[in-house]
Amino acid sequence: MKCIYCGTPLSSIDYCSGCGADVRILKRIGRISNLLYNEGLEKATVRDLSGAISCLKRSLKFNKENVDARNLLGLVYYEIGEVVSALSEWVISKNILPEGNPANTYIEKLQSNKNKLEVINQSIRKYNQALTYCRQNDDDMAVLQLKRILAQNPNLINGYHLLALLYLKQEEYEKARRLLKKAARIDATNTTTLRYLQEVEDATGVGTNLNSKRYKRQVTPLEPAEKKLLGPTAYMSGNDTIIQPTPFRDSSSVATFINIFFGFLLGAAFIWFLAIPANTNKINQSANQQVTDANTKLASESARVRELEGVIEEYQANVDEVNATMDAAVAKADGYDKLLAAAAKFTSGDQTGAGTELADVDPSGLDGNGKALYDTIMASVRSTIYQTQYQEGTVAYAQGDYATAVEKLKQATETDDTQYDAWQYLAFAYFNQGDYTNSDRIFAETIRRFPAQQQTLQQYIQDQSVLTRALSQGTEETNADGTPVQEADGEAQQPDAADAQVPEEGADDAIVMQ
Repeated sequence: MKCIYCGTPLSSIDYCSGCGADVRILKRIGRISNLLYNEGLEKATVRDLSGAISCLKRSLKFNKENVDARNLLGLVYYEIGEVVSALSEWVISKNILPEGNPANTYIEKLQSNKNKLEVINQSIRKYNQALTYCRQNDDDMAVLQLKRILAQNPNLINGYHLLALLYLKQEEYEKARRLLKKAARIDATNTTTLRYLQEVEDATGVGTNLNSKRYKRQVTPLEPAEKKLLGPTAYMSGNDTIIQPTPFRDSSSVATFINIFFGFLLGAAFIWFLAIPANTNKINQSANQQVTDANTKLASESARVRELEGVIEEYQANVDEVNATMDAAVAKADGYDKLLAAAAKFTSGDQTGAGTELADVDPSGLDGNGKALYDTIMASVRSTIYQTQYQEGTVAYAQGDYATAVEKLKQATETDDTQYDAWQYLAFAYFNQGDYTNSDRIFAETIRRFPAQQQTLQQYIQDQSVLTRALSQGTEETNADGTPVQEADGEAQQPDAADAQVPEEGADDAIVMQ
C-alpha cells in the first residue's frame, strides 16, 4: 500500500517515511481488505460464487487498489458468464498495476480468440433480445433464443434463471428443475437459483437433490427390513435364506387383462414413434417460419433506420453549411463595422485610433471598395500600427511577459516586415520562453532578411540546419508590394533599453534582454 497523503510506499513502521503521517488506520483498512479477499477466495474454491462476489466487492470498498481481489472478482464474473464485467475489472487492475499483473494474461487470452469473443458478444445481444420477447409476452421465441444462448455460453447464470422462469410460467416444472440444477452446479449458493427451486418444490411437492453423487444405503441380509420385503415366501434354513417361488396360475381373466395391457403399450409405442415426431416436426417448422418472419421484419426495420439516419446526416450537413455561411457573414459585417470606425477616426485625424481599429480588421473578408478603403487607410497608418504593436511588445518583453511579447511582436512583423528591431525582439522572446524551435526559425528568418546580422545572431541558434535551410531558400526576400527587403546598416541594432545578456559557455539558462 501507499500513503494516501504523499504516495510513498508504506513500511513496517506505523508512520509514513515520506511525510511522517500516522498510517495505522490505513494499514488496518488494508488488512481488512486482505481478510475479505481471503474469504472470497475460500468461497470461490467451493463454488460459492455469489458469496465470493459479495466478499470481493467489500474488499475493494476498503482498498480499491487491491489487485488480487480485483483479478479474482473478474475470474468469478467470467465463471458465471458475465464477460463484460470481468473485462472491466481486469482493465481497471491493469491500469493500477501495468507490469507483472495476471490481468494482462487474462485480457490477452480473451482478446486473442476473436471467435470466442464474437460468440460472447452475440450471446449478450441475444439475451437482450430474449428479454424484449419476454416483455412482449412472446414466450416461445424467448425460449428458443435462450436455448441458443445457453448452447453458446453454458455458464451464463442469468440465462438459466430467465429460461427457468419461463418454464415456471408455463408450468413445466421438471424442465425448470433441470435448468436450476445446472445453474446450482455453477454457483452453489445463488439466492435466485435457490428461490426458484423452492418454487418448483412447492408446486410439485418433490424435493430436489443438488448433490453430484447419489449414495445408496446398503442393507445387510440380517436386517428386519429385508425380511419384511421378502414376505411369507422366504424362510431361514440354518444360515441360508430359502426363497420359495410364488406359484403362477394362468386364468382367462388374467390373460385377458395382460393382453389389454400389452395392447395399450403397443398403441402408446405407435403414438410415440409415429404421431409425436410428426407433430414435433410441424411445431419446429412453425417456429422456424416465425423466426424467419421476425428476421425479415428486423432487416427491413434496420434498413429503414439506416435510411432515416442518412436523411438526418444530410439535414445536419445543410445546417452546418448554413451556420458556417452565417458566421462568415457576421464576421464580414463586423469587419466592415470596424473598417468604418477606422475610417471615421482617420478622417478626424486620429491616426492612432484608426490604427487600433484597423489592427482588428481581417482584410481577407473585404472585397471591392472595402478592400480599397482598407489599403488606403493602412498605407497611411501602417507606421502608427507598427509603433503601437512594437511598443506593447517591447514593454511586455521588458516586464518578462514573453507570451504577450510574442503575440504583439508577431503582429508588428506582420504589419511591417522590414523592421529589424521587431524581428530581433520576437526571436529573443521565443528564446527566453525556452521555445527553441520557434526561436531558431525566427533567428534564421532574421538572418536571411538581414544578412549583416548573421555573426551576431547565429550563436543563439540551437539547430544550425534551420539556418542552412533558410539561407538555401534564396538570398533576396521581397515585401508584399514587391520591393526588396532592406538590410540593417552596420552592426546589429540591439533593443533600445540595453544589450542582451549572453549566457556563459555551456549554460542552459535563457538569454534575458533587459
